[in-house]
Amino acid sequence: MPSNKAELAARLAATQPGDSVRGLFFKAVFNLVQQHGGPSALERVRVGELAKDYSDLRTYPVQDFLALLYAAADALEDKLGTEHAVYHACGEISITRYSTGPGMLIFGIISRGDPQKLFAGAQMGYSAAVTYGSREYLTTGSKSGTLRVRRDMLPPAYHEGILSGALKVLGLKGTAKANPQGIDRVDYDIQWS
Repeated sequence: MPSNKAELAARLAATQPGDSVRGLFFKAVFNLVQQHGGPSALERVRVGELAKDYSDLRTYPVQDFLALLYAAADALEDKLGTEHAVYHACGEISITRYSTGPGMLIFGIISRGDPQKLFAGAQMGYSAAVTYGSREYLTTGSKSGTLRVRRDMLPPAYHEGILSGALKVLGLKGTAKANPQGIDRVDYDIQWS
Protein backbone atom coordinates (compact mmCIF):
# COMPACT_ATOMS: atom_id res chain seq x y z
CA MET A 1 0.00 0.00 0.00
CA PRO A 2 1.56 3.34 -0.98
CA SER A 3 2.47 5.84 1.73
CA ASN A 4 -0.15 8.41 2.72
CA LYS A 5 0.37 11.27 0.23
CA ALA A 6 -2.39 13.39 1.84
CA GLU A 7 -0.44 13.23 5.10
CA LEU A 8 2.75 14.12 3.20
CA ALA A 9 1.00 17.18 1.73
CA ALA A 10 -0.12 18.28 5.22
CA ARG A 11 3.41 17.85 6.57
CA LEU A 12 4.86 19.82 3.64
CA ALA A 13 2.35 22.60 4.31
CA ALA A 14 3.63 22.80 7.91
CA THR A 15 7.18 23.62 6.75
CA GLN A 16 8.60 27.12 6.52
CA PRO A 17 11.27 28.54 4.22
CA GLY A 18 14.71 27.76 5.62
CA ASP A 19 13.66 24.59 7.49
CA SER A 20 16.48 22.18 6.80
CA VAL A 21 18.11 18.88 7.78
CA ARG A 22 21.76 17.77 7.73
CA GLY A 23 22.82 15.65 4.77
CA LEU A 24 23.91 12.75 6.95
CA PHE A 25 20.23 11.94 7.60
CA PHE A 26 19.53 11.74 3.87
CA LYS A 27 22.53 9.46 3.46
CA ALA A 28 21.40 7.23 6.34
CA VAL A 29 17.98 6.73 4.70
CA PHE A 30 19.59 6.08 1.30
CA ASN A 31 21.77 3.41 2.96
CA LEU A 32 18.70 1.80 4.56
CA VAL A 33 16.89 1.72 1.21
CA GLN A 34 19.88 0.12 -0.50
CA GLN A 35 20.45 -2.34 2.36
CA HIS A 36 16.87 -3.63 2.36
CA GLY A 37 15.67 -2.92 -1.18
CA GLY A 38 18.85 -3.21 -3.21
CA PRO A 39 20.26 -0.94 -5.92
CA SER A 40 17.01 -0.91 -7.92
CA ALA A 41 15.02 0.44 -4.93
CA LEU A 42 17.66 3.11 -4.38
CA GLU A 43 17.43 4.14 -8.05
CA ARG A 44 13.64 4.52 -7.72
CA VAL A 45 14.09 6.74 -4.64
CA ARG A 46 16.99 8.87 -5.94
CA VAL A 47 15.09 10.87 -8.53
CA GLY A 48 14.51 14.60 -9.00
CA GLU A 49 15.91 16.66 -6.11
CA LEU A 50 16.97 13.46 -4.33
CA ALA A 51 19.41 12.53 -7.11
CA LYS A 52 22.06 15.03 -5.99
CA ASP A 53 25.11 14.27 -3.86
CA TYR A 54 24.71 15.01 -0.16
CA SER A 55 27.39 16.19 2.25
CA ASP A 56 27.02 15.01 5.86
CA LEU A 57 27.30 18.42 7.49
CA ARG A 58 25.54 20.62 4.92
CA THR A 59 21.84 21.29 5.37
CA TYR A 60 19.16 20.57 2.79
CA PRO A 61 15.45 21.47 2.67
CA VAL A 62 13.25 19.49 5.03
CA GLN A 63 10.71 19.30 2.20
CA ASP A 64 13.17 17.06 0.33
CA PHE A 65 13.70 14.95 3.44
CA LEU A 66 9.95 14.48 3.85
CA ALA A 67 9.73 13.40 0.21
CA LEU A 68 12.59 10.96 0.85
CA LEU A 69 10.89 9.40 3.89
CA TYR A 70 7.66 8.81 1.98
CA ALA A 71 9.55 7.44 -1.05
CA ALA A 72 11.49 5.13 1.28
CA ALA A 73 8.18 3.91 2.75
CA ASP A 74 6.94 3.10 -0.75
CA ALA A 75 10.20 1.30 -1.60
CA LEU A 76 10.54 -0.70 1.62
CA GLU A 77 7.01 -1.54 2.78
CA ASP A 78 7.23 -5.07 1.37
CA LYS A 79 10.56 -5.56 3.21
CA LEU A 80 10.01 -3.79 6.56
CA GLY A 81 6.23 -3.69 7.01
CA THR A 82 3.92 -0.70 7.27
CA GLU A 83 5.00 2.81 6.34
CA HIS A 84 5.25 3.54 10.08
CA ALA A 85 7.68 0.62 10.48
CA VAL A 86 9.78 2.09 7.66
CA TYR A 87 9.79 5.56 9.28
CA HIS A 88 10.81 3.96 12.59
CA ALA A 89 13.68 2.13 10.88
CA CYS A 90 14.74 5.38 9.16
CA GLY A 91 14.81 7.15 12.54
CA GLU A 92 16.77 4.38 14.20
CA ILE A 93 19.44 4.20 11.49
CA SER A 94 19.67 8.00 11.47
CA ILE A 95 20.38 8.27 15.22
CA THR A 96 22.92 5.46 15.04
CA ARG A 97 24.80 7.38 12.36
CA TYR A 98 24.37 10.75 14.13
CA SER A 99 25.69 9.38 17.44
CA THR A 100 29.04 8.53 15.83
CA GLY A 101 29.36 11.93 14.09
CA PRO A 102 27.99 15.32 15.13
CA GLY A 103 26.09 13.78 18.05
CA MET A 104 29.18 12.35 19.75
CA LEU A 105 29.31 15.36 22.07
CA ILE A 106 25.73 14.76 23.23
CA PHE A 107 26.05 10.98 23.54
CA GLY A 108 29.58 10.75 24.91
CA ILE A 109 30.31 13.81 26.97
CA ILE A 110 27.02 15.39 28.02
CA SER A 111 24.89 12.28 28.64
CA ARG A 112 27.68 10.03 29.98
CA GLY A 113 25.37 7.11 29.32
CA ASP A 114 22.48 8.60 31.32
CA PRO A 115 19.21 8.72 29.33
CA GLN A 116 17.82 11.51 31.53
CA LYS A 117 20.81 13.72 30.65
CA LEU A 118 20.64 12.67 27.00
CA PHE A 119 16.96 13.58 26.61
CA ALA A 120 17.37 16.75 28.70
CA GLY A 121 19.88 17.80 26.03
CA ALA A 122 17.50 16.97 23.19
CA GLN A 123 17.11 20.59 22.09
CA MET A 124 20.88 20.94 21.74
CA GLY A 125 21.14 17.64 19.89
CA TYR A 126 18.31 18.42 17.50
CA SER A 127 19.64 21.96 16.93
CA ALA A 128 22.85 20.42 15.61
CA ALA A 129 20.79 18.31 13.19
CA VAL A 130 17.90 20.53 12.03
CA THR A 131 17.11 24.25 11.82
CA TYR A 132 13.52 24.15 13.05
CA GLY A 133 11.36 23.21 16.02
CA SER A 134 11.66 23.11 19.77
CA ARG A 135 12.01 20.23 22.20
CA GLU A 136 11.39 20.23 25.94
CA TYR A 137 12.07 17.21 28.14
CA LEU A 138 10.16 16.48 31.33
CA THR A 139 11.29 13.72 33.69
CA THR A 140 8.31 11.56 34.71
CA GLY A 141 10.14 8.85 36.67
CA SER A 142 13.57 7.38 37.31
CA LYS A 143 13.42 5.53 33.97
CA SER A 144 10.92 7.60 32.01
CA GLY A 145 10.20 11.01 30.61
CA THR A 146 8.22 12.95 28.04
CA LEU A 147 9.78 14.86 25.17
CA ARG A 148 7.50 17.65 23.95
CA VAL A 149 8.28 18.43 20.33
CA ARG A 150 6.78 21.49 18.65
CA ARG A 151 7.01 22.70 15.04
CA ASP A 152 8.52 19.47 13.76
CA MET A 153 6.67 18.09 10.77
CA LEU A 154 8.40 14.72 10.40
CA PRO A 155 6.26 11.59 10.93
CA PRO A 156 6.02 10.63 14.62
CA ALA A 157 7.21 7.08 13.89
CA TYR A 158 10.50 8.57 12.63
CA HIS A 159 11.08 10.25 16.00
CA GLU A 160 9.99 7.10 17.85
CA GLY A 161 12.82 5.38 15.96
CA ILE A 162 15.26 8.14 16.90
CA LEU A 163 14.34 8.04 20.58
CA SER A 164 14.27 4.25 20.98
CA GLY A 165 17.42 4.07 18.84
CA ALA A 166 19.12 6.56 21.18
CA LEU A 167 18.42 4.19 24.06
CA LYS A 168 20.01 1.35 22.06
CA VAL A 169 23.08 3.51 21.45
CA LEU A 170 23.33 3.84 25.24
CA GLY A 171 23.03 0.04 25.59
CA LEU A 172 19.49 0.13 26.99
CA LYS A 173 16.13 -1.31 25.95
CA GLY A 174 13.21 1.02 25.81
CA THR A 175 10.32 2.48 23.89
CA ALA A 176 9.06 5.85 22.73
CA LYS A 177 5.34 6.30 22.10
CA ALA A 178 4.01 9.28 20.17
CA ASN A 179 0.98 11.20 21.38
CA PRO A 180 0.22 13.60 18.50
CA GLN A 181 -1.21 16.99 19.44
CA GLY A 182 -1.29 18.20 15.82
CA ILE A 183 0.52 17.69 12.50
CA ASP A 184 3.70 19.30 13.88
CA ARG A 185 3.19 18.94 17.65
CA VAL A 186 3.83 15.61 19.38
CA ASP A 187 4.57 14.47 22.93
CA TYR A 188 6.76 11.34 23.14
CA ASP A 189 6.52 9.16 26.25
CA ILE A 190 9.88 7.42 26.69
CA GLN A 191 10.56 4.48 29.02
CA TRP A 192 13.58 2.23 29.46
CA SER A 193 14.91 -0.55 31.64
